[in-house]
Amino acid sequence: MKTIAFLNNKGGVGKTASVSNLAHIFATHHNKKVLLVDMDPQGNSSNLYSEIDFFNIFQGILHQTLEKKEYLIDDLLLNSELDPHRCIKKTAYSNLDLIPSFQTLAETEELLKADVRTPQQFKLKKQLNKLDSEYDYCLIDCSPSVSILNINALVASNEVYMPTRCDGGSLVGIAMTINLIRTVQSYNLNLKAAGCFFTQWQGRKNVSRTVYQLLESIPEVKLLPITIGVSKYLEENTLQQLPLLEVDTGKNKSLATKGYLELAEYILEER
Repeated sequence: MKTIAFLNNKGGVGKTASVSNLAHIFATHHNKKVLLVDMDPQGNSSNLYSEIDFFNIFQGILHQTLEKKEYLIDDLLLNSELDPHRCIKKTAYSNLDLIPSFQTLAETEELLKADVRTPQQFKLKKQLNKLDSEYDYCLIDCSPSVSILNINALVASNEVYMPTRCDGGSLVGIAMTINLIRTVQSYNLNLKAAGCFFTQWQGRKNVSRTVYQLLESIPEVKLLPITIGVSKYLEENTLQQLPLLEVDTGKNKSLATKGYLELAEYILEER
């Protein structure tokens, strides 16, 4: 199993859109067995592939009466003896499974930091190792932060891709992400910074060309020859809780859909 993380310390750059749609394309378009791991407390990847009753969960957390009907990534990180298969949720799509997350993952992060008895950065890797022969790919949706959760994701990964937009905050996020990757590479020698790609790309804008040329000139950044364009489907698919290919079904695909199809092929060829 090849494990790939998607990370940028800046929020709103398309991490979840990228990882959730690539997982679906890998599974349905390329017939790969895929495990999608949601390591973001916002749980947006989980929402896309799950039916969640937010009101009941809200009431349960508020009144401390929440009865979990399924295991989450929280449980996998906190209980090293837990069988990871109990956390895996089947999606509606062939070859695509999910280990879901929820907002309670933020609390789990604090519990991990408080436990100083054992090294906390290897929790996810040890659990995913138990599933190594069952999947072709594991794709990890990371949160926009420098956190023990993201460190766990990078320790467990072979590669990390950095989605970015053409703005200053995203550039700062890339710099912070590269520094975090360097740190983790000191104890995960197999971790490779596989590249950076633009989302919400509008090539005719001066700012797009300026930022592209800037990143192209930085040796530490491998800029991929693929961009993800703007599309109304990227808004509609989240509302409908459907992956992009299930919404953009016409012959003439949007620039975003074409971009993710090209990116999927690029990543698969990198193997």
